[in-house]
Amino acid sequence: MKKLIIMRHGKSSWDDEYLDDYDRPLSEGGKKNVAGMGAFLLQKSGMPELILSSPAKRAYTTAVIAAENMGYPEEKIETDKELYLAWVDEISQCISKIPNKISHCLIVGHNPGLTHLLNHFGVRLDNLPTASAACLEFDASTWEEISPENVRFQWLKLAREL
Repeated sequence: MKKLIIMRHGKSSWDDEYLDDYDRPLSEGGKKNVAGMGAFLLQKSGMPELILSSPAKRAYTTAVIAAENMGYPEEKIETDKELYLAWVDEISQCISKIPNKISHCLIVGHNPGLTHLLNHFGVRLDNLPTASAACLEFDASTWEEISPENVRFQWLKLAREL
């Protein structure tokens, strides 16, 4: 059994309109929403064995804040540059590289890729809002085996519901 929590980064700040997209930070409201979601994730699904994040500032900061609110050590957060603005195929490639000894992973990334990934796995969603998360479980023993055929949708939590 593999459990995958898919989380979109928190709301980013547009205070500096000339800042490169990759370097955009979270807004103060985004940080608050991410903290709440981190606490919710721990309570709802327990501690992940791995947090895997896009290295973009807003995504990595989301991973760090969520980790802090879960008691997950920041130094154990891993990044994969392929997750930055990735589509379903790239995200799936990143997931397939997760060590099989890991059974519970939180992945932090970007839209529209994460929404498309959820739809690929049968969740009908127009948009995964910022700082929101969904949980999928797979009847699979390896990350390479996860597919729409062996997925079970568990839950979706929107940040605005916290």
